Amino acid sequence: MLSGGAIAIWAVIGGLGILFGVFAVAIALQAATFDVMRWLLALAIEAPLAGGIIALIRYSRVLTRTTAAGEAASSALANSEAKYRELIASAPDGIFVLDPQAKVLDVNEAGETLLGRERGDIVGHSFMEFVPTDRLASAHGYLDDRLRGFRATELYEATFSTAKGKRVHVQLRSQVVRPADADSYVVYIVRDVTDQREAQRQLLESERWASMGRLASFVAHEINTPLTNISLLTASIARRVSDAEVQERLKKIAAQGRIAASITAELLKFARPGAINPVETNLTDLVREAVEQAEAFRKPGVEVRTELGSEPVVCTVDPLRIHEVLVNLLKNAFEATANGRIRVRLEDRGPSVAVSVSDTGTGIRPEVQQRLFEAFYTTKKKGEGTGLGLAISRNFVASHGGDITVTSEVGKGSTFTVFLPKQPVSVTTPA
Repeated sequence: MLSGGAIAIWAVIGGLGILFGVFAVAIALQAATFDVMRWLLALAIEAPLAGGIIALIRYSRVLTRTTAAGEAASSALANSEAKYRELIASAPDGIFVLDPQAKVLDVNEAGETLLGRERGDIVGHSFMEFVPTDRLASAHGYLDDRLRGFRATELYEATFSTAKGKRVHVQLRSQVVRPADADSYVVYIVRDVTDQREAQRQLLESERWASMGRLASFVAHEINTPLTNISLLTASIARRVSDAEVQERLKKIAAQGRIAASITAELLKFARPGAINPVETNLTDLVREAVEQAEAFRKPGVEVRTELGSEPVVCTVDPLRIHEVLVNLLKNAFEATANGRIRVRLEDRGPSVAVSVSDTGTGIRPEVQQRLFEAFYTTKKKGEGTGLGLAISRNFVASHGGDITVTSEVGKGSTFTVFLPKQPVSVTTPA
């Protein structure tokens, strides 16, 4: 296809050709006889004109070849850019292009998915908008270091916030690009490692629980023997003396021995929760029985409200274990609530069920929530708890393939939710 320049050249050549022809005809008409001088004059006039036409024809051919080569190069560049675009768009990791002020210039589809946002909600915005407040200083520091040429090989661990407020843990690599004819920009390649981090956390937690279980088992066995001896000796002395003061002290010793025995029993239960014995159970009745048993811990100013539904919810569980879990959660709720309301709710969610125990008590601070299910961790006064109740409950629920979660707000109350599959699953005991 001819370019605009080539068309103009050919138009000039055509015009000159016509002019050349006109000159030739005119000279021929005037030449009645052969006149050497006239022909020489004609050649002198028309030779440069012919030379110009020939030069223009050659230049036109060169221009055509150059234009074709340029069009081929442009086509190759366009194809290369298209391949680059396709490669970036199909990359499994999120790719973000930032200017030195952290403004997002471009993002691929994986980056949109990672942040849970549309392209229009990312491009043109500051990258720091997607970083949690507590990680902003670190994110700014990393970008500044990269622009100054530092931390080039570092695998940077970062945290983003999705559109729904969920935190996403990522590993990030970056490259600073400094074009000769444009401003510098930074390319972030971001990989979501949230699931990987969670799997590592669960593995470490499982190993920690196993170690604690072995320690608890050893301690319980070692303490049980002297406790048994103390109990037997106390009973023997009580039968042989009649002094009222001695009898009273022996009763206190026996009471303390029973407390110690209950602690060792809890330790053994934590260390070896044992296999579950799942049977088809009406969870509605089981929850109702747990509420009735925990009634002994209710304070006068506390109201209990149950939302169990009108239809039975049948679930294959170990009723003794789940009953113990629910009583423990209810007991904790009653202890946390001096005045207010306890709500127990049972939800049928198709293949699973959820039992939640909510209170309007004091609530739980975030730093305490993180440690609630740790063995031997308690916020109760000395002698009022072993710190094993929630840890054992978690073990029992995990043995069913379920989970326990907690949400809480200081001054407003807490909600513990037990999630259980309706059918039994093969699960290894956590400790």
